[in-house]
Amino acid sequence: MVGVFRNRPCVCVSLEITSWPARGLPPKQHSFFKSRSLEETHMATIFKFGRIVLPATCLALVFAIGVAVWPQSQTFNFTVAGQSMIRSDFRVHAPNELATITPLLKGDVIFTNFEATVVEKGQSLQDGRFLSPPEALDALKALGFNLLALSDNHSFDLKVSGVQNTLREVKSRNIVHAGIGNNLEEAAAPGYLKTPKGTVALVAMASGLIAEGGSATAARPGVNELRIEAGGKPNESTTLLPPEPGNEPNAEDKQRILGSIREARQHADFVVVYEHNHVFLNRPFGALFSEELPERLAPADWLKKWTHEEIDAGADIIVMHGAPLIHGVEIYHNRPIFYDLGNFIFNVPPTNIQLDEPINWESVVAHVEFQGKNLQSITFQPIAMNKVGQGEPDLHDEHTNNLFLQTRGLPKPASGDQARYILERLADASRPFGTKVEVKGDAAEINLKGRS
Repeated sequence: MVGVFRNRPCVCVSLEITSWPARGLPPKQHSFFKSRSLEETHMATIFKFGRIVLPATCLALVFAIGVAVWPQSQTFNFTVAGQSMIRSDFRVHAPNELATITPLLKGDVIFTNFEATVVEKGQSLQDGRFLSPPEALDALKALGFNLLALSDNHSFDLKVSGVQNTLREVKSRNIVHAGIGNNLEEAAAPGYLKTPKGTVALVAMASGLIAEGGSATAARPGVNELRIEAGGKPNESTTLLPPEPGNEPNAEDKQRILGSIREARQHADFVVVYEHNHVFLNRPFGALFSEELPERLAPADWLKKWTHEEIDAGADIIVMHGAPLIHGVEIYHNRPIFYDLGNFIFNVPPTNIQLDEPINWESVVAHVEFQGKNLQSITFQPIAMNKVGQGEPDLHDEHTNNLFLQTRGLPKPASGDQARYILERLADASRPFGTKVEVKGDAAEINLKGRS
């Protein structure tokens, strides 16, 4: 009989149990699962029970069936959103928005990237590029987010103390997270979210635009960085226009991250892998804003190869952010790769004219459903973020965290022509991967027929 254990095909073999605590019964042959690829097996191996005392047989069968069959009957739902560049608890000044946003976020797991550094209570928000008060985390939690990636190019905006404070505030709220840590081992470690239906692991990293000193080391807090190398040299630029964008991931970083994914695979029912990427098609990040669609939406060759390696190592879902606009979706070995889901909350100052383009204020929320370990459906809800907040904007100081900024960039469902435009862009960007995104009114769905 063929089964599935931790997303791998398995066959039943006999296992000698040398100590069986059932009222002193002697050792017996019991069925158990041993991972073995179908390519090696070619045929199913038959259960061999031997002479088994009935109570022990029943227990062994219940255990085997529980491992192999129970997960297959479960429906598990993920909601994955764009990055959340949130500067405040919006509920204070825009309480009605909670009722607008919450219906977008339903599922067993609700995920985003918290793209900011948390300041200490009372600390000025003008001490760095993108800072948030601790209460911003409360807003995300109120929306239902229960899984956060913390690895991005703003994780180190307040240096080491910012990483430590972000970790402290996230942990105090019992939000499962990954991607930064007090050392490299902690930053690379999977976070584990336990749900009534099973355990979900998160492995998170960032590539490109990481500030000098921002990478975690054995003795220093920081980000779990995937360094991208050009000509054998790491690209460590901190500007929006790096002079030498890379084309190959660092081998040491790759092995560390793949090791984390394999570890997560052993301890979780589902594995989510997150990458905050700022290295695109072997060219500068800033070039994205001067190129025409769809060229700027195509991932680099190294990135496509890398995501496949991550799925081969055990990832079930790969989510990316970085550029503030949606990219395509690929299905590889029946596992989705979201190359960029754009923004979800976008509290950016109006002084940044690079981000003023309308498509940066439009995105999608993806809903992924598994039946057991089988990918069942992927649907999308288009969203639009408001560019005009309450009050008056400060057009001179990008660090002013005023009412306008705090209430700007909040999502709401898109409809009509705007919804269709957003979803058709997603479909166009996904087509080169052979992914069929079918637009159906104000929503869309990936056609998974014929995929395995």
